[in-house]
Amino acid sequence: MKIIRSLLSLIVGYLIFVVSMLILWMVFGYKPKDVPPDGFLVFSIFCECLFALGGGYVAAFISNRKELVHTGILAGVVAIMGVLSLFWPHNELSWWANLATAFPIAPCFPLGGLIRKKSKKDR
Repeated sequence: MKIIRSLLSLIVGYLIFVVSMLILWMVFGYKPKDVPPDGFLVFSIFCECLFALGGGYVAAFISNRKELVHTGILAGVVAIMGVLSLFWPHNELSWWANLATAFPIAPCFPLGGLIRKKSKKDR
């Protein structure tokens, strides 16, 4: 049961991040393969940090144990994908927008887990 809960926490935490990001881009009229202006990218990175924070919080809530391990795994996956995206063919985003996935976005997952862990101790 613990492994199912752990896997579910990772999947749900990641989906919160990705689906929120896709909705944000669609609301502003961009598709995932579009290259939006730098101003929108900065705004998007800020919002994606909040989405990662929420995804980390929910992943920690669902796992209900080893919160920082679960959210650290999420951060690692997102950071690796951000760095690897620099080398994907047909990726036309600027290098700084790709690296923003590794930092500052990825560390927001464990931060969300830490918030959950602290709120759980306060009860």
